[in-house]
Amino acid sequence: MIFANNKNMKKKILRKNLKYIVPIVLLLSISLLDMYGAAFISPLYKGVLVKQSLWVVVGFIVMFLIYKIDLKLLLKYSFLFYILGLVLLLLVLFFGKNVNGANSWFKIGPVSFQPSELFKFFYILFLAKVINKHKGSSFKLLLKIILVTFLPCLLIFLEPDTGVVLMYILMMIGVIFVSRVNKKQLAIISLIFIVGISSFMSLYFLKQDLFIKMFGTSFFYRMDRLVSFADNSSYQLKNALVGIGSSGYLGMGITSKKIYIPEVTTDFVFSLTICNFGLFVGVLVILIYAYLLFRIYLEIFESKKYLYKCILSGIFSMMFFQVLEHIFMNMGLTPITGITLPFLSYGGSSLISYFMLFALILKITTNNSSYS
Repeated sequence: MIFANNKNMKKKILRKNLKYIVPIVLLLSISLLDMYGAAFISPLYKGVLVKQSLWVVVGFIVMFLIYKIDLKLLLKYSFLFYILGLVLLLLVLFFGKNVNGANSWFKIGPVSFQPSELFKFFYILFLAKVINKHKGSSFKLLLKIILVTFLPCLLIFLEPDTGVVLMYILMMIGVIFVSRVNKKQLAIISLIFIVGISSFMSLYFLKQDLFIKMFGTSFFYRMDRLVSFADNSSYQLKNALVGIGSSGYLGMGITSKKIYIPEVTTDFVFSLTICNFGLFVGVLVILIYAYLLFRIYLEIFESKKYLYKCILSGIFSMMFFQVLEHIFMNMGLTPITGITLPFLSYGGSSLISYFMLFALILKITTNNSSYS
């Protein structure tokens, strides 16, 4: 009888886990086909298929290993990894490889990695641990959450990588919504934040000379890049829109010669997918992401542990923003932030970080199934 119950439990867990793994495999399959097609756009993209394939293999290995580690053990050492991550974020400012104007990468031989991407895993673990151990809804809890988030955001902002900073802030917001933070105190902090952002934007638009004196020319041009979408002045965006508009329902084909789009395998991979396969597959990709997000959303409410709700809410809010921002950015509806698309964009660090985060989701799903 016990053997039969264990067998049924394993089947139940496998079915739930497959609801995440199958969509991920579909996205990765489209990604590899996109990488193959990118080589026909420009010689710059030759070799990305092989590299992406290797990262996919490494990603599945990493996900399996994390899935097998006890969550209590990960939480126990989350503070040490959080500190180590902060040290790496500090060191990359001085010793990192400059890519597209940002010191965000360490290069060791043929391998490069981005600490800010890999740090998400340890950040969400440590933040959830801090919140879980705190009793009550005091103002002290809110300050702890802000401090734990502020330190990595400051270092990542200095790289500079505004897009990744936004993702950390979204993770924090997602966790706060299910935490015991006093909502009145949160409203006051939010109001102060809104006033600060409004003042900052007013200074940028109305007093540009003063803005440059205060923040420097480099930061002014970063802001200028963000708001360029409003008048379609971006070369990337113009070409992306031309590519999407020329693709039709079935696309141009993987091996056809397509318009050149800078960073098409990363920042504009959704445009590349439509160029290769057409609007039908573009809609399919959106539906896959919608399904994954819906599954995570359901898991939040099924979770009986406060800790699990915090972890899942942080991942959900970040992924929701990342998917929405990338797709809208590709269509000229939001600023170009350089945000990638999970499991679809090329890149080792961003891909591995999502494999790590989904390993957490699978662990929580397994535990939730065991309790039910």
